[in-house]
Amino acid sequence: RRFPCTFAGCTKLFKRQEHLKRHFRTHTGERPYKCPAPDCGKVFARMDNLNQHVRTH
Repeated sequence: RRFPCTFAGCTKLFKRQEHLKRHFRTHTGERPYKCPAPDCGKVFARMDNLNQHVRTH
């Protein structure tokens, strides 16, 4: 089963629903993952990007 992106003009297809959900944030600009370091304030759309960033502190 394929999961198509329903955003207007986007033709991307995904094999997994969670990948579609992750991709959809590129259209909405949602960035739910915030760096917990004091005074950092960086936010990310993907948890793996946040985890990689946290290691820089």
